[in-house]
Amino acid sequence: MPERYYRELLRYFTRSAGDGDVAADLVQSAYTRIYAMQRSGGTVLDARALLYKTARNLAASGATRRLAEQRVLDALSLVAPTSAPSAESTAMAREQLNLFLQRLEAMPRKRRDVFILVRIYGYSYREAGEHLGMTETNIERHVMRGILDCAAYAPSRA
Repeated sequence: MPERYYRELLRYFTRSAGDGDVAADLVQSAYTRIYAMQRSGGTVLDARALLYKTARNLAASGATRRLAEQRVLDALSLVAPTSAPSAESTAMAREQLNLFLQRLEAMPRKRRDVFILVRIYGYSYREAGEHLGMTETNIERHVMRGILDCAAYAPSRA
């Protein structure tokens, strides 16, 4: 595999990622995956194009993962504020979280899978549909029903 593309890829992904360390990790991972593919008998016709595509895919999956992590952190910040919570508010937050998790577990498997992909991991309806082999309309229906299921456990605001 020509290492001559390394600097070119590194410059490109440093500009697009804005961070040289992240870019270096992406390029290294792309090379590693392509070397592994070659060792398992795969052939590479256009190394440069494959390296770019692999690194872009790695960057996209990393961005999706970071977005999902941020959503979880945002959700946790609603449950656990930065100041020390009282024992009562901690107990209430735990109870609400447990109710939500129970409702999530009570959902039919497809609805739960769709709900988690769209509402927690941030997939678009189209992406979730492609991932699960469903139409966007069905994805939308499952998400709406999942929201309604969860709303049944929303605390009353009296």
